[in-house]
Amino acid sequence: MPYDVPNIMQTPSTPVADNRPAGSHCANPAQLSPQLGELFPADVIAIELLTEAPRSVLTELELNSISHCANKRIDDFTRGRACARLGLEHLGIPAFSLLSGEKREPVWPPGIVGSITHTTGFAAAVVARSADVKGLGIDCEVIESVGQDLWERICTPRELAQLSPLPEARAQERAALIFAAKEAFYKCQFPLTREWVGFEDVSIELQDNGKLRIVPEVSLPVPAEWVGALRSCYQSRGRWVITGVTALNSFRL
Repeated sequence: MPYDVPNIMQTPSTPVADNRPAGSHCANPAQLSPQLGELFPADVIAIELLTEAPRSVLTELELNSISHCANKRIDDFTRGRACARLGLEHLGIPAFSLLSGEKREPVWPPGIVGSITHTTGFAAAVVARSADVKGLGIDCEVIESVGQDLWERICTPRELAQLSPLPEARAQERAALIFAAKEAFYKCQFPLTREWVGFEDVSIELQDNGKLRIVPEVSLPVPAEWVGALRSCYQSRGRWVITGVTALNSFRL
């Protein structure tokens, strides 16, 4: 996740093609997800994975870039890249090595925007052509993992006030949604601004029909009008909450 994660990835920031011999990849267990796609405009390809992914789905360059990390980090990376790979294939871009930049962000092929998320039991990626959308952000959180001990760190005073009267289960789900929405917003804006946005810098308002509103609390690297024009949605799926944020090309920075 982009917030407060140490920069343990020291990989090239230039996109490169796959250097594995043809036919060396195994079957990819990730799948196209119409349900996940409901969070995004029709031009966005949404892929998800609810199982593990074999490391053989990675290209040699991808595997080398992550091989120094702990096994859990490698497994998470593999699940996310499996989803991204299938999404890129749907856009006609097969066998692409999706490496990480200085802030661990995926370095997408030219003309492509995308976002990746992975948590316990779930991974996903969304991709689109930059001619269709300006930016994408997706995040998934396990509801029970966003405990009350984290709320003061991830919530603004306004959000904490909204959580306090809710029953415990509803409050925890709302807190997880706030967390996931801020992560998705960060992922959407970062490739465009290369700037940090903290948890305290925006508040999240839940609206009807699975919609979210992102409200700036301070001056952001993007105009308030741009934030207001974002398409922001959420889904609750059992133990998970999933958020999607799309910057449309109709509003340019």
